[in-house]
Amino acid sequence: MLALIQEVHEHIEAVSGIEMSPIDWASTPKRELGDVAIPCFKLSKLLGKSPVEVAKELAEKIAPRLCNTSLIEKVAPTGPYLNVFFSAKNFSAELFKKLEDLKNFGNSRIGAGKTITIDLSSPNIAKELALHHLRSTAIGNALANIAELQGFKVVRINYLGDWGTAHGKNILALQKYGSEAELNEKGVAYMLELYVRFHQASKENPELNTEAKAMFSALEKGDIEARRIWNLFRDLSIAEFKKVYTRLNIRFDYFDGESMYESRLNHVVKEIEEKIGTRVSEGALVCDLPGHENPVLLRKDDGASLYMTRDLVAIEDRFNRFHYDLNWYVVAVQQKLHFKQLFDLATALKKPFAGRSEHLSFGMLSFGSKTMKSREGNVIFLGDVLDEAKSRASEIIKAKNPDLKDSDQVAEMIGTGAILFFDLSQNRNHDIRFEWEKALSFDGDTAPFVQYAHARCTSLLTKGAKHLASLKASENSDISSLLNEPPVRQLLGDLMFFEVFAERAFNDRDPSQIATAVLNVAKSLNQLYHKIRFLDETTVERLKFLLELTASTQKVLAHGLQVLGIRAPREM
Repeated sequence: MLALIQEVHEHIEAVSGIEMSPIDWASTPKRELGDVAIPCFKLSKLLGKSPVEVAKELAEKIAPRLCNTSLIEKVAPTGPYLNVFFSAKNFSAELFKKLEDLKNFGNSRIGAGKTITIDLSSPNIAKELALHHLRSTAIGNALANIAELQGFKVVRINYLGDWGTAHGKNILALQKYGSEAELNEKGVAYMLELYVRFHQASKENPELNTEAKAMFSALEKGDIEARRIWNLFRDLSIAEFKKVYTRLNIRFDYFDGESMYESRLNHVVKEIEEKIGTRVSEGALVCDLPGHENPVLLRKDDGASLYMTRDLVAIEDRFNRFHYDLNWYVVAVQQKLHFKQLFDLATALKKPFAGRSEHLSFGMLSFGSKTMKSREGNVIFLGDVLDEAKSRASEIIKAKNPDLKDSDQVAEMIGTGAILFFDLSQNRNHDIRFEWEKALSFDGDTAPFVQYAHARCTSLLTKGAKHLASLKASENSDISSLLNEPPVRQLLGDLMFFEVFAERAFNDRDPSQIATAVLNVAKSLNQLYHKIRFLDETTVERLKFLLELTASTQKVLAHGLQVLGIRAPREM
């Protein structure tokens, strides 16, 4: 699709002498008006003519050239737009051929030979994954899939919060209030119980916080017992995290952690001292960066390390390990200043990877009126939300299709998909409020709506194949009338445009573009289903085309959902 638009632009440039931009086009509101509209407003200003006049002149001049191609049927002026109609017959043939290799559908290859490292999810160990981890996890995974679709090699890094004073508290809490036997039996949930108990006790006895700092200091210095307990916490945490990630259809290449860089922190601080300069402010070590009003904190007044020095070591370590062309951080918008300082520090230090990193921020997710403060024990666990989603999906299945095979697996797909799609279908920069009724609706802009369209394809293909077997070949094999049916053209157009949305999703770092693409396809399939009855077809050739179009639709729906990390049931 983009190649054809570029071809149209080249012909316009040849007759007008004006360079076109890749964004100088739009999809039409109805396929009857054409498949692509080229706005003539910019050309109008440069040529000194009305946009309506420019559209008419362009149509006259470029129609003879364009309509010689096999994929463009005609061009026509429509007000201030030059509308381009693609050949439904030839385009559908090319589309069906492309979809034989579904893995590469929507792949522009702009990332061929390039690497992206992506930092996503990044929970703290010794705690269960909570709802507030959803956005980084879901958005990061979708962006990783989107980048892979464009040909990039993607390295997924889960950068665990496994270092700091909090882990001194965890160790101390286990020693004072818990037992390792119970820890091994209950896992991460038990760690949170102990953490909450420690926090409550420290309100009455502040000396516990002093002990916790001393415990973390011992951990930093390599105390054998502290290290053993810390490693136990880390291993149990990762095992628990992986259970939830598996449900979310998410994988990681590396479980790194802040602890990896403890031995290198003094080196990076010394480098900053030598190349930029540092000073002591209220006991803390800081440096001043041009363009920043506030100094960058490098080390606490008690000598403890901070996120900035750890992240600076990590950003360099990733470059040395993976030689990234792009380095993405999918972290909440509240960390905007931190990453601005981090990236500017890399530039000030004249690092070879400076300028390659991006902070892909996102807005806040709210879920009812509950707050999420782990230290108070008032936290919404992501696993519990997934269980609730599955339970609600099961009730819907019982009402709609009580005899469904593998209903438990389908309920898991629907419930998890509903949560992921609710997040990913909205612009990542917006704050969102989760609502069960909207997320699980089969009629709205939701995962269940798209998943149901995918399952409907299975039914259409099964019934259509049986009907096809009962038909005899007709002398009239022309399917032109079918190709001109509005619902057929609309669906073909939306399938074509998936590749456009896929490239936009990468360029804008926006998974909602993929969500929009699959929603458009699902809605167009619904129109086709309601306006053309497959079982009433009497011509073999027409029915064969409809079945091939349906099979292609199912492939694109599954492909798009998979990019978002969502599974597509074949029956619902």
